[in-house]
Amino acid sequence: MLRNMMLQFRLMKHYFIASALVFITGMVLGMGFSDQFQSFIETQLKGLEQLSQSINDKANPQWSLFWLIFWNNVSKSLLIIGLGVFFGILPLFFLLSNGLLLGYVVAVSTEKQSIIYVIKAILPHGIIEIPAVIFACAFGLRLGVLVLKSFGALTSPTRSTKFKEEFRSYAKALVPVFVIIVVTLTAAALIESTFTYWLVKPQ
Repeated sequence: MLRNMMLQFRLMKHYFIASALVFITGMVLGMGFSDQFQSFIETQLKGLEQLSQSINDKANPQWSLFWLIFWNNVSKSLLIIGLGVFFGILPLFFLLSNGLLLGYVVAVSTEKQSIIYVIKAILPHGIIEIPAVIFACAFGLRLGVLVLKSFGALTSPTRSTKFKEEFRSYAKALVPVFVIIVVTLTAAALIESTFTYWLVKPQ
């Protein structure tokens, strides 16, 4: 299983790069061209604000924050892999929209607060969380490509055999991939609900 997982990681190199570039593109759009996506951004921020308010009303806001972040990130990351079956479109949209929102938040927070505040609010957990999300979306994107390849496999027995082997190897790697995602996002949620929370909490 370990050997197969390492093989998949090597095969995934271009998917990781593509996913990271899409996320960065979203961030650039969010930082420099947010006016064109204002309606979408406001809708997303309103939802986050409501969640934040519900947490503040809890007896133990940090514990509630941990579970909210953990469940939101893990469920979406695992789901987005499966949704890659629709030709990889949804993982790409997920990356672009999350990059867009993060870029906007970074730009606004830098203007209203400072770059130091942004670093404290994002870097401690983001250095783990963002790569984990990109990692998950890359596997969703790969699934979409495999679905496209399945159509080509129908035209030739040789292609069909090759596709089945490739898909079987991909599927076998999903269990350790799920474990990696859950563990890394658990760590990110712990950091965000404790250390990041302490850093940005008004003194």
